Amino acid sequence: MSIPRDISDRIDGLPEVLRAPTSRWFERICEIHDVAAGIDAADLVRVVALSDFAAGVLLREWDVLEESWRAWTTRYDPEALANFVRALGARDADTECIRRELRRERNRQLLCVLWRDINGAADVDETLFALTDVAEKMLAAAAAHAAQHMAKRFGIVRAPDGAGVPIVIIGMGKLGGGELNYSSDIDIILAYPEHGESDGRRVLAAQSYFDRMSHSIVSLLDDITSDGFVYRTDTRLRPFGESGPPVISFAALESYLLQHGRAWERYAYVKARGVGPTVPDDVQAALFEELIRPFVYRGYLDFGVFESLRDLHGRIAAEGSRRELARNIKLGPGGIREIEFIVQSLQLVRGGSRPELQSPSLLEVLPRLVDERGLSACAVAELGAAYRFLRRTENVLQAMRDQQTHDLPTEPADCERLRYAMGYADAESFETEIGRVRDVVRRQFEATAERDAGTRTDTPMSESLGRLWQDNVEAPAWRSALEAEGFPAAAEIATRLATFRSSSGVVKAGAQAAERLRLFFPILLRLARGSGDPARAVDRALTVIGSILRRSAYLALLNENGLAAERFVRLCEQSGYITAELARFPVLLDELLDPSILSGPLRRDDIACELDARLAQRPDADSEERVETLAQFQRATMFRIAVSDFSGGLQVMQVSDSLSWLAETILEAALAIAWSELVARHGKPCFQIDGERREAGFGVVAYGKLGGLELSYGSDLDVVFLHDSQGEDQETDGPAPIDNTMFFARLVRRLIHFMSTRTSTGALYDIDTRLRPSGRKGLLVSGTEAFMRYQEENAWTWEHQALLRARPVAGCDRVGRRFAEIRSDTLIQRVRRDTLRPEVIDMRQRMRRELDDSDTQTFNLKHGKGGIGDIEFLVQYLVLDNAVVYPSVIEFTDNIRQLNALADAGALSLPVATDLQKTYRAYRRRQHRLALDAEPARVPVSEFAAERDIVDRCWQRVFGA
Repeated sequence: MSIPRDISDRIDGLPEVLRAPTSRWFERICEIHDVAAGIDAADLVRVVALSDFAAGVLLREWDVLEESWRAWTTRYDPEALANFVRALGARDADTECIRRELRRERNRQLLCVLWRDINGAADVDETLFALTDVAEKMLAAAAAHAAQHMAKRFGIVRAPDGAGVPIVIIGMGKLGGGELNYSSDIDIILAYPEHGESDGRRVLAAQSYFDRMSHSIVSLLDDITSDGFVYRTDTRLRPFGESGPPVISFAALESYLLQHGRAWERYAYVKARGVGPTVPDDVQAALFEELIRPFVYRGYLDFGVFESLRDLHGRIAAEGSRRELARNIKLGPGGIREIEFIVQSLQLVRGGSRPELQSPSLLEVLPRLVDERGLSACAVAELGAAYRFLRRTENVLQAMRDQQTHDLPTEPADCERLRYAMGYADAESFETEIGRVRDVVRRQFEATAERDAGTRTDTPMSESLGRLWQDNVEAPAWRSALEAEGFPAAAEIATRLATFRSSSGVVKAGAQAAERLRLFFPILLRLARGSGDPARAVDRALTVIGSILRRSAYLALLNENGLAAERFVRLCEQSGYITAELARFPVLLDELLDPSILSGPLRRDDIACELDARLAQRPDADSEERVETLAQFQRATMFRIAVSDFSGGLQVMQVSDSLSWLAETILEAALAIAWSELVARHGKPCFQIDGERREAGFGVVAYGKLGGLELSYGSDLDVVFLHDSQGEDQETDGPAPIDNTMFFARLVRRLIHFMSTRTSTGALYDIDTRLRPSGRKGLLVSGTEAFMRYQEENAWTWEHQALLRARPVAGCDRVGRRFAEIRSDTLIQRVRRDTLRPEVIDMRQRMRRELDDSDTQTFNLKHGKGGIGDIEFLVQYLVLDNAVVYPSVIEFTDNIRQLNALADAGALSLPVATDLQKTYRAYRRRQHRLALDAEPARVPVSEFAAERDIVDRCWQRVFGA
């Protein structure tokens, strides 16, 4: 039969070098098939012209095309293949029949994927998914048949408790990553969860049973028959490679990874994923959560891995430069493997602390690396586009003849096929584009090498000091060497170095820690020499280094990341608080890598979202573990605020806002943990009023610095607890009901316990409840109506002053709104204004007598005359005095906005209010800096003389005393 006219016309439209071979294929097809069946001629000719493999499948399987091509233009259908696998598994067919069916179905499915790809119906992401899906389902079919065959002869393997033991197939490489090519090998590791024996007439131990089963699976896929093969199956990534057993138990795998796992294997296991037959979730979790993920991902930023990755990088670069690989788009320069290295190296370094990076899929992880201290958005976009371009090129190359090749062709017909399939007008334009893409990849690959090169420098100074370090010399030798290098404060630094070098911690350090320390100390000296106070920088930095020697991965972090090392030394020199935090909690060193750490204030919503994300990582954690997460988050976030503050990234009020929002977020989260714990045991607190059953609410009200959004480092939290339970039947609705009063008392005690108990990273906050009604004598938690009566009948003037700075910060919104009503009514209607002035003056004088330690040389910023306390008392008096006439003055709880309100109300002139605001900010800024350097809030008496005079003059005008 001759070639139909519409197909012949399409062949004539092909590039000249492709016409003859395409015509020959159609002549062979038309000899045995009727091709005039309405199939789209343009799509058909394009597929045959570009792929000998596709043409060969059509020659044998024309009926598949006639049945399915319309569906192929719509989508790839994974369910159709799943149906095939289920039907095949239900048949009691012999092995040879299964071999034949698997090979034919594999070719049909690849024809479908190729048809969609070549004719522009599928993008690269779909093609990679589809190719992986075909392989997984073929693997599942082979495993199902092998299991069926083994069960007939030997039964199934059972654990000592009688449960069946399954075989687990771990996909590695591109199979694990969901990124297979048209003609990929599939890399797998076969494992089983626990030992046992088969229950058939002939008993086999689990190891022997699964060894036989693995050979059957591999044979079904890998053997070449007259129908070809299904997949070349490679099991050499298993423990001990070809010399190891073909199947391994979970226990043996764990032992191998712990004792023998190497850096390149961590790199390989990034791609590990369960594939093939369905395995129970608990078995998959045991494998990946308990064995593979702990091996691949460390629980911290793993900069120690750079030492081995640098070696791997060098080997990749050296291999890529070989002449015979110049046109290899996988292994050559700027090839696919370099993109994989960039992404997987960042996964290894950061995946332990960022679970979202723990994915085997490169395309899934790549966008998540933006702002992950590694890649810019531009770099990610370039690498994503390059990866898709190179992978599509690779697929076209392999689809031509179903051969695993990665080399760009040199034969004219194949060159024309490739550029035609890729949509380029001529071979030159395609070569230009692929050259550009590979240049992009190469630049990023080399940038990774530069980033991974660390901060080490081989200089004469490093070498000379290194010899002194190695010889553990005394202080005079250090001093002579440092003076020769022009170091300031050489004597002080020499004494500190000699003491540190001979300390027991350094002398007893392991080989790896000692080597990392040897590499770091010249970096420390170089950075300290450029600081404002080199001796202090060295002394404080060594305090931190001494605390992290047993966790030398943090030394690797400083060796590997120049920016982190620079920040570390600078911050140690500037802040005793930051130094102490790093020494107590070395995990905070991770935060120095975050580019956003100096970028500005944190928003409350961002803090809450980040905490929610951390808590969501461990949904099954118990309450104590969740509080530990809160403590780690609180410590890290407070550290970030301090670093940004000290580096000039925050205004003083922004510091207080950030610290206050952090405390609120922690309070809200701790309350949620305590609440859910009690509700699970006793049910929700309810009450009945006017015949209606309602749920009682609970709220936390902040006073003092937290209430006034003026929290500082190390501040206590002054809080009052309220509930709105009232009426009848006040008890919980759970299986073990208790009285609401008891429920709320237990809730408060549990919340205080969570907030103040020391965790591995310290306590969250000290909680002060003395501002509750009746102080220490009063109940820990009050009903809102009892609280209202207390404010009406018993509250002192100082309590009204405290109420000015109070606001709801956690718990039920309804309770918060009721508190706001009580506060407003109290401050407007209940203040004893006839005695307000003398009582405020008396309270201020009493506090100054008890707390002001100013003298002729120093001034106490908080309690000294003209200091922060005077401004606060001035504002509180004026707000309380004017609230009955100008209720707007009580709207806000912080001093700055209360001063604005007083100016708007005419209680203060605008210039005076502005001067007090500037002075207050200046005091607070200095107070923060002193706190960051672990110093008391005292300054030389000469400092702030003009500011104190401003405050004192205002005090005289208002109080006349």
